[in-house]
Amino acid sequence: MNKKVIALVKASAHQFYFVNKIHKEYPLALVIIEDKYLGELPALKRLQARRALGPRYIAKPHASNRIKSKTLVSINDDIFGEDWLDLENDLKVFYCKSVNSPEVENLLKQEKPDVLIDHGTSIVKDHIIDLAPMAINLHWGLSPYYRGTRCTEWALINWDPYNIGVTIHWLTKKIDGGGVIAQERLALNEEDSVHTINMKLSFHGTQLVLDTIKAINRGEEIQSEQQDHALGYLTLNRQWTKSLKEQIKEIEANDIITKMLKHPARREKMPIKSFEINNS
Repeated sequence: MNKKVIALVKASAHQFYFVNKIHKEYPLALVIIEDKYLGELPALKRLQARRALGPRYIAKPHASNRIKSKTLVSINDDIFGEDWLDLENDLKVFYCKSVNSPEVENLLKQEKPDVLIDHGTSIVKDHIIDLAPMAINLHWGLSPYYRGTRCTEWALINWDPYNIGVTIHWLTKKIDGGGVIAQERLALNEEDSVHTINMKLSFHGTQLVLDTIKAINRGEEIQSEQQDHALGYLTLNRQWTKSLKEQIKEIEANDIITKMLKHPARREKMPIKSFEINNS
């Protein structure tokens, strides 16, 4: 019997891809979507999405209508194919304003999941994590070197392009601090932006999460590695300032990623962990 897996996400293109890709190969019991609009977008945002998507616009709650421009549509198509546009029809979906709300807590108590998988929600609190024997997070960043928020941006600001990647780790009360299950480093190119980088991280990270779920279902013991938090640092939303935003705009607008790749501040590619099963 398959393990019961429930996903915690927000209503964005990369998270729709995340749940669709996994669901096609390993059916999810439920998708909990953290969304302040509860699936019903304001008229202006619907209009922006309609203009960006053209004839592919879908006017229903589960559609990924947070898209604002044709450029973003093109990027998502290139990376995700069609799997980002809308959730699979047979997915069971529950909208909430917070994944830590009493409504979500009560729902999870009823559902009794074996595994929670999280990608991009608010920080999941202990009372939610504790409602499943296992909880897994997809993190945009190579932990422990970059933990917390906006890790791609921080790596670029640090001129550290060779240590940008995705981490799959056990979800614990420490922000992005649980044992590392698997990681993948992203090879940047000169045309990349923060958005393209992060979308690629979701693409590669989704497969790592799927590999993890399949191994858990087979009863295999997954090797994870405890993090040495002294090797990196944790960044929080409150540290992100207007001047840092401007630095990122300058990096993206002035071909600075090309210069970084030639002259990085740190040439060393820090050690990362591959996906492993304990065969002993």
